Amino acid sequence: MSTAVIWVADLEKSASFYKDLFEASDYYLADGFASVSGLGNEVLLHLLPEQYRSEPSIGEDNPIKPVFQINSIDSARAVASKHGCSFRAESAIHGDVTYLDGKDPDGHVIQVAVRN
Repeated sequence: MSTAVIWVADLEKSASFYKDLFEASDYYLADGFASVSGLGNEVLLHLLPEQYRSEPSIGEDNPIKPVFQINSIDSARAVASKHGCSFRAESAIHGDVTYLDGKDPDGHVIQVAVRN
């Protein structure tokens, strides 16, 4: 399992999104920190200092894009819709893996992948 550390403006909203995306039964939440794991993925979410929470995330300008293994592209789209974020309309297939780019509730660009 690999772990991604992500700074977020809304800790509970982001933890709930990743819980649903990873099909996790629960997540750990503490003051300023959350840990969510499932499907071989883990994110450690840290609450941004208050003075940075109103700034937009760097989104597409971020040189890093974490990739998370999931069970279903359709499920990922439903999770994104439930949490007010989205994935692109088109996915890409490389070898036996389907990839899909999207954004989490904080605007971070992420990618999900499904083995075909």
